[in-house]
Amino acid sequence: MSDDSVDRVPYETIKALALDAYYDSCRDNALMSGWSHREVLGSVDYAFEVAYESQIENLMLCVVQLILSGGWYQEAEQRMRSRISDQLSVDGLDNLLQGIPTEEAELFKHDLKILKLV
Repeated sequence: MSDDSVDRVPYETIKALALDAYYDSCRDNALMSGWSHREVLGSVDYAFEVAYESQIENLMLCVVQLILSGGWYQEAEQRMRSRISDQLSVDGLDNLLQGIPTEEAELFKHDLKILKLV
């Protein structure tokens, strides 16, 4: 496994960027053009489609997207939960978090625990 932590985007930054994209889409598309919440989430997903290369960044983004989805779309929630669980099963959380600063890793694990993913 390569050292993904060298040029990696921290979890707090991923959350901030995703929330910013969500906010912008709510303002520009939902309120001004009548987009549904599902369409807003889709625009956030599209904005980050190829944004990250490392496994941990993509896993962190998926967790953020799961949280932003609010559990309102059961099929999407199950798909994201499955993707997260599958990656954790295959790669192992400890392996994925190698090289991640302790405070950041603890924050990410905290979110996973709240979501009952670990």
